[in-house]
Amino acid sequence: MAKTSDICERVEAELIFDPIVDARNITVKNMGGEVALNGWVPTYPQYLGAEAAAQRVAGVTNVRNHLEVVLMPGDYRDDAMLTTSANNALTRNITVPDGVEATARNGNPRPPRRPHGWLRRAARLHLVRAAHDETAHNLSTKPGARGEA
Repeated sequence: MAKTSDICERVEAELIFDPIVDARNITVKNMGGEVALNGWVPTYPQYLGAEAAAQRVAGVTNVRNHLEVVLMPGDYRDDAMLTTSANNALTRNITVPDGVEATARNGNPRPPRRPHGWLRRAARLHLVRAAHDETAHNLSTKPGARGEA
């Protein structure tokens, strides 16, 4: 079994190496191969990427992701902007029937209340995927990650 400090160093190195993750605000703790990630990242793809990077390290048996996603000031969208974005995403998906509209409350997109069963579940799943896809599309890599100056 690898030493605790060795695993922490390897996880930290993997986080720094990963071009999607900004590791400056992430701390790593290791307890017998179980790694805890603490701190914050500015996007949800970085949240997922940090966990995936930690899982790639030899000697890591489990990852507890305690990272918080803290949006940068320019990334904040109010409820009206979120509603528009969610409805545009629903309109682009041919599997979502016409007339299905989302709303947003307190920064959380919500599918419509009226549809029941599979339609509501499908709309909710699509909203989550659309929000993730839009965030990933707008994601910029950190300088130097891919040979940039």
